[in-house]
Amino acid sequence: MLNWHHIKRQQATEPAASAAQHLSDSTGSSHIIEVVGINKSFGDVHVLKDITFYIRNNEFITLLGPSGCGKSTTLRILAGFERPDSGDVFFEGRSLLDIPPYQRQLNTVFQRYALFPHLNVYDNIAFGLNIRKVGKDEIRTRIGQALKTVDLEGYADRWVEQLSGGQMQRVAIARAIGNKPQVLLLDEPLGALDLKMRKEMQIELKDMQRSLGITFVYVTHDQEEALTMSDTIIVMKEGLIQQIGTPTDIYNEPRNAFVADFIGESNIIPGRMTRDFAVSFAQRSFACIDRRMSEDEVDVVIRPEDIILAEPSDQTISGQVVSVVFKGVHYEMMVETGPFTWMVQSTDFFAEGASVGLTFDPEDIHIMAKSDYSPDRRTAGSDPGDTPDDQNGGDSW
Repeated sequence: MLNWHHIKRQQATEPAASAAQHLSDSTGSSHIIEVVGINKSFGDVHVLKDITFYIRNNEFITLLGPSGCGKSTTLRILAGFERPDSGDVFFEGRSLLDIPPYQRQLNTVFQRYALFPHLNVYDNIAFGLNIRKVGKDEIRTRIGQALKTVDLEGYADRWVEQLSGGQMQRVAIARAIGNKPQVLLLDEPLGALDLKMRKEMQIELKDMQRSLGITFVYVTHDQEEALTMSDTIIVMKEGLIQQIGTPTDIYNEPRNAFVADFIGESNIIPGRMTRDFAVSFAQRSFACIDRRMSEDEVDVVIRPEDIILAEPSDQTISGQVVSVVFKGVHYEMMVETGPFTWMVQSTDFFAEGASVGLTFDPEDIHIMAKSDYSPDRRTAGSDPGDTPDDQNGGDSW
């Protein structure tokens, strides 16, 4: 698991890895980008707070978090559209900060496409290549390859207004890959598409990244997109990295209550753990697979799909179904058990008002250390996902 706590700057006395690698990596993989100690403020708002991470070659990495967490600002710093107040960004071991955006081996795909309405598809894709004074024959070859990659062969003469939203997004991607970047930066590129098209494009983008063999850095607030496409996810909140890991790690082993609550649905219950492999909550003691933490007070996370509903007994947590919603593949039920209301997702139907018993297996109980995001420590009125959007409804920072 890639954990940001384990990322350390190499000591000056250590020999640097190839191309002066600045951050250590237990896998020994080479890094195409390294972000080291980045800070950024806009006025009195500290948007990025000592951000450090690396991106491996040919990796699909996603910056994930709610609006205002700093993910788009991080991407803009990589692209060269913003400059950090402190810290550095390295590309293949060399600082990017004094290199203008047009000279970087990174291209950006924006949510709103940024296509020229007075140009056809061919000329939109050729625009950047013409500025770089690429030869006409080479431009023709690159555009043909790019259109084939995004499955738009035969669309070169189409006008932008004749394209659907999904086709316009493909043209924007074709324009970016036509420049043959080593890294493609994608800032919520699927946000303007409908749900069906977004799901289709998620699979296509991942396939495209594999076939191109280049690094994708993707920004989104959509957890499903991140889990579907990413090799690595960086979860951000309030300008801080909360956790770095694979989709499986992030979902099954969340580091704190914010990550658990933001990635999928969770039941987060205050618990107490005084010895290894046992935890107390809901006025009962349960076996688990985690060792005791440094503090007795912990957060217990149980995913709704991991809860088994049965007849009430001495071996279960007894409660009453207070609401039932049919979700297509399962029923989502809220079960009240005194001071706590559980979310349960099951293919078994229990009617509203039914008395039920809740049980779960030890491996489905995940223990986390207490944090500022713990439900019983949040300030009144705060929400782990609540941050202000900008006037356009996107990510302010």
